[in-house]
Amino acid sequence: MKLFRLWLLIFLAFPLFVQAQTSGNPIFPGWYADPEAVIFGKTYWVYPTYSAKYREQVFMDAFSSDDLLTWKKHEKIIDTAAIKWAKKAMWAPSITQKDGKYYLFFGANDIQSDQELGGIGVAVADRPEGPYKDHLGKPLVGKFYNKAQPIDQFVFKDKDGQYYLILWRLVAL
Repeated sequence: MKLFRLWLLIFLAFPLFVQAQTSGNPIFPGWYADPEAVIFGKTYWVYPTYSAKYREQVFMDAFSSDDLLTWKKHEKIIDTAAIKWAKKAMWAPSITQKDGKYYLFFGANDIQSDQELGGIGVAVADRPEGPYKDHLGKPLVGKFYNKAQPIDQFVFKDKDGQYYLILWRLVAL
């Protein structure tokens, strides 16, 4: 009976002595939305939208961590100075790596019709933290298709090696 009590005491007291390390919530300070998380090599990356009014939402930061506990901020990895056609509302980043380059897809300008300049752009860099430069000089997808605004893209590489760009379809009924 004494042995049982000892094991019970150890079992119940163990959580008091062992405390898991966490990075906290949120994992880094600031006002961000639409995060994409990815692993490049052995480093974890988070690419979020900087949350601000559209006219101030003209850049993106990234965050990296080797242990998911401590995060390093990489400021303004891309901004409208590098994307001449983008004027406001840079958001919803999606990233992939191909042939030693990093391709960052993003929405810009929140266009409301095909008569406006904006949509989904793509920028390229040699490192995950940038700096990113405009890859095409114009939006990759700059028009509405099936009445869907060109926003909120996601890029991924399939098992067969093919890359796909998926668009969130927002349709007014």
